Amino acid sequence: MHDWIARLLARSGSVDRAKQLPAWALLFQSPFVRSEDATSWIGGVPKAPDNFEWPTDTDGAPLHFIAQIDLASLKPEPQTGLRPPGLSSEGALLVFIGKSCACRILSAAQMSEARFLPLPDNLESVRKHGFFGEGRTFLRRAVIPTVFLDAGEDRPAIFPDRFKLPLDWIVNWGIAALEAQNVIDSLTRELEEAGRFLAWRESIRQDPANEMNSNEVIRNKTAHYGVIERKAPEVIAALEAWRRLALSKPQDESIDKDALRAILRLRLALHDEMQPHMSKFDVAGRADAVWDAIRRQHPRLDHGEGYDELPICYRPFVDMRETGWRGHRLFGLEPEFENNWEDLRGRDCVISISADMLLQTRSEHEYGLSVWCLRRRMAKGQYDKGQLVRHCAV
Repeated sequence: MHDWIARLLARSGSVDRAKQLPAWALLFQSPFVRSEDATSWIGGVPKAPDNFEWPTDTDGAPLHFIAQIDLASLKPEPQTGLRPPGLSSEGALLVFIGKSCACRILSAAQMSEARFLPLPDNLESVRKHGFFGEGRTFLRRAVIPTVFLDAGEDRPAIFPDRFKLPLDWIVNWGIAALEAQNVIDSLTRELEEAGRFLAWRESIRQDPANEMNSNEVIRNKTAHYGVIERKAPEVIAALEAWRRLALSKPQDESIDKDALRAILRLRLALHDEMQPHMSKFDVAGRADAVWDAIRRQHPRLDHGEGYDELPICYRPFVDMRETGWRGHRLFGLEPEFENNWEDLRGRDCVISISADMLLQTRSEHEYGLSVWCLRRRMAKGQYDKGQLVRHCAV
């Protein structure tokens, strides 16, 4: 049995793969900058000469275009001086996916005659392959290939989490007011639930024979809601005052960091006594809740549209969220998969695209996809025979 497991694990190919490789993070360009002239992008349609032959899948249907990368934009990795294996410093790399995948390399001469191609008439929706998108293409996002030396981390250290601390992303009064309202709503709901739960808890306390009295979950909830009932009203009142202050200021004006620290200290005192319910994370400061609130106000964002309609105060937050590390990389080291067993021996990753709502590359049970080619062929610039891996989440 152990030999069988060892053989299965060896299929990942990690044994003879380098421990560090040059990679290019595919960072989204700011949504508030014109992207029509971008030379690298994910989603949308490819740019190629009129005689370009659109690749087909194993069933003969057209593959879906996923990315186009300007090879001239791939700067050498500073420590090693390396560029992508076997590729010219000019031209473009085009990637297509479906049940299978295809990579195509266009020369600089071909790109000089390139134009955006019409979609094949028989190209189906991306839903054919389980993605949640509605259209026949993934949403287009211009990208800026940014070089780094990759050690196979889920988040390379060179791209720190911009949303780790509220002080980093609550940058103006408009975001402060929106975030405060989210926490007020969350704590108000929790306070109402505390009233209902504690009333029920008191009703069963009178019956010593009730087994619920000794249930550990009930004891934890009793402690949690007791804290909420005692301390949440004070925090809610302070947050309401903070929100009124924020709304009285110019919404795009930089936040008073000292005042923000003071309200966060009050919140964290409550947070530290709470059980790990969702409201606990809201009290600490949860950027995803702010993003969801912005999306509710501006639903066109889910379709890659409407950025010009955003209030000025929301734009730094949205820009920060979209232009940071989102898990899309070219070459480098894809972290090992926990639930996939494809045979990747002798192969390296060409491109990895995360499940991303901004691209509509999400699916039900996957956290991304990647394309792999044989290392020896990549060294010769031969990328025509690749293997698609859909990253299983379960």
